[in-house]
Amino acid sequence: MQAAMTFTDGLASGRTLLADGAMGTMLQAAGLLAGEAPERWMRDRPETIRDLARQYAAAGSDLVYTNTFGGNRIRLERSGLADGLIELNQRAVALAREGVAAAQTQAWVVASVGPTGEMIEPYGELSLKTARAAFAEQAAALAAVGVDGVVCESFMDIEEALLCLEAVRTTVKAPVLVSMSFEQRGKTMMGVTPEEAVTRLADAGAAVVGVNCSTGPDVVEQAIRAMRATRPPVRLLAKPNAGMPQVVDGKTGYSLKPEAMAAFASRMKALGVAIVGGCCGTTPDHIRAMRSALG
Repeated sequence: MQAAMTFTDGLASGRTLLADGAMGTMLQAAGLLAGEAPERWMRDRPETIRDLARQYAAAGSDLVYTNTFGGNRIRLERSGLADGLIELNQRAVALAREGVAAAQTQAWVVASVGPTGEMIEPYGELSLKTARAAFAEQAAALAAVGVDGVVCESFMDIEEALLCLEAVRTTVKAPVLVSMSFEQRGKTMMGVTPEEAVTRLADAGAAVVGVNCSTGPDVVEQAIRAMRATRPPVRLLAKPNAGMPQVVDGKTGYSLKPEAMAAFASRMKALGVAIVGGCCGTTPDHIRAMRSALG
């Protein structure tokens, strides 16, 4: 990657870019307790966050995500961290940049923005206005320090995904990616199909539309193929879990080996997918194998 190339340039290059792997499950392996907010580690364990970014960059990631998935006010209030919203989001960007620099390589820092974690009207009590304000506030904190891109990820409600996209696009001068999570039945938990997701999100201005998490590569690939058939010109993102979680001796693990994720990366490249990576259970070893497969 050329040092002067922007993330926008990278997307326009036509090659398949490699994103990073898991954040949450890697932090759990490092000692993050069940129910503990990963964002707290920007204060308590910054060296761990920095080193994870370094590991992914060194493994060959073109994109390194920030530890800001739960960085909106609604989520942070649950863990008593809302007063540090700006600090935590901006510190996460700085740590990601430091990690990339320590790897002595080139990678774009992409800010992760996750759902509010609450049901939005008419399904729940959270208003559209409140949800949008939460996304806009987080986006403003990220925009103030500059990020190469933003990914609204792991959404299951298309209306919430559209709220996130609109709030971020009006705040951040960088490409905005939107990624949704699908179940084995081929829809999100809220009943959204890949065809509806790619159509509505692309029409709303998403630079990339995709699929992350879900139950593993098979479900992600099925959704990606449906999106590609519906809107062939749209840039797509595929970032599956490393298989289904399995509990062995009281510890949760994921079944897919690096070779299987590398084979998935090759299939996505053949389909012309713009960005491929891994979600829960994906380690730097998986990313290194995927880098090798992509070339």
